[in-house]
Amino acid sequence: LGSMGVPVQYERNFRAKLAYFRAQCSSHFLNGHARLSISRDGLLEESFQQIQRLPASDLRKRLCITFLGEEGLDYGGIAREWFLRVSRDFFNPMFGLFEYTGAHYSLQINPASDVANVAHLDYFHFIGRVIGMALFHGRCIDGGFTLAFYKRILGRKACLQDLELVDHDFYQSLAFIRDNDVDVLDLELYFNGNYYKFDSLQEEELKPGGREIKVTEANKMEYLK
Repeated sequence: LGSMGVPVQYERNFRAKLAYFRAQCSSHFLNGHARLSISRDGLLEESFQQIQRLPASDLRKRLCITFLGEEGLDYGGIAREWFLRVSRDFFNPMFGLFEYTGAHYSLQINPASDVANVAHLDYFHFIGRVIGMALFHGRCIDGGFTLAFYKRILGRKACLQDLELVDHDFYQSLAFIRDNDVDVLDLELYFNGNYYKFDSLQEEELKPGGREIKVTEANKMEYLK
């Protein structure tokens, strides 16, 4: 294994891809500054307002971030702190946009984000901008997503195995259905599902008329998708 705990050939491949990505970002860097002036007490809301007002091209300029009432030039340390603090705030499950899953505390979108925050779509757009800025400027954020979420970003299809790290018990239930004859078991499953939205139990059909369509051995793979 290499220094990153993976086979050397994969580590070299990753380093080559990372170097190429960094070079591409550098080649698209624009002259000028993207200036943010933010108070520590209003960090998230003020960051949201100011980032959303900037044209996309400005996000590729050198970041110049100041905290109100604090003198000093940003040689990288303030920007580094800002990325960590603002991402910690919007990833916080108490803010209602994301939730932790599984034993590894990976993040996924909270399905009740629309209830927790009426401006959730605007905030998700803002968060996408911040993550894009972090990638472009080579900064770290305080959080990581589930494998299924990364696949969705890349336009790749998630598989049942991806669910194991998100909800192990639910994965085991679906794996049991996959590996056994449901006609013999007669589980009385239908193409609908239940989930909790805060304290309220919600029902959703997996396909039109799903609550009337029974899961059989013939159609169970469609159900598992």
